[in-house]
Amino acid sequence: MTPSPIRGVIFDLGSTLIDFEGDTNRVMSESLAELADHLLGEGLDFTRSDFIDRFDQALRTYYANRDQDHIERTTFAVLRGELEGLTALPLEEPLLRRGLSAMYAVSEACWQPKPAMRAVLDRLSGQGYRLGLLSNAGDVANVQRLIDKAAIRSYFDPILISAAIGIRKPDPRPMQMILEQWQLPASDVVMVGDLLQADILGAQRAGIHHIWLCEDSNPESRDPSEAIQPDAIAVDLAEVPAILQGWDQKG
Repeated sequence: MTPSPIRGVIFDLGSTLIDFEGDTNRVMSESLAELADHLLGEGLDFTRSDFIDRFDQALRTYYANRDQDHIERTTFAVLRGELEGLTALPLEEPLLRRGLSAMYAVSEACWQPKPAMRAVLDRLSGQGYRLGLLSNAGDVANVQRLIDKAAIRSYFDPILISAAIGIRKPDPRPMQMILEQWQLPASDVVMVGDLLQADILGAQRAGIHHIWLCEDSNPESRDPSEAIQPDAIAVDLAEVPAILQGWDQKG
């Protein structure tokens, strides 16, 4: 079925508008070390290696759980929970936030805008599309810094982050929140994202249209079962405006 004319476009952030250009294992190791060193420097008392091992395992469990139940418990909550078992010192929120900022700085340095990002956003906003941003992430401040690093905040209203609302794609409720804010029917909105099992499945559940950004550089975007069929496939972000234009001409 040909979509009705599209009036709103919801974008994912990571691996959709910006790309991670780093070694995941190295960045994870350096991030945990940076967090441990920062917290020790702030005066917390724990064994560095024990903390790194425990927090690493806690994060892996957290990631696995949220992939299953689509509930975002936040990295902050995981960190506080692990530290409560390691130190008797007060765990003040600003101190932990500073530690997380130091940790995320390692990975934030590796995220870069896709080559077509600016041109695509300029074109769509110039054509009158409403643009929203919906990101699955465990830390609000981390995503906000990435948005500002890419200098794209002005394009989007709203910006929703799973850590702020407690639920993740493919739960349809975050997309439904955007529909309610825009006061648009699902038939007038499209989701653009790289993950079939989050972005595209979530769009299907919300009843909105969807474009899968399928790039060989991101093998995690593929659904091994091939059970989730997108409305359209773009192999480059630059193709999205033409797909929307084609739908509008047929609508």
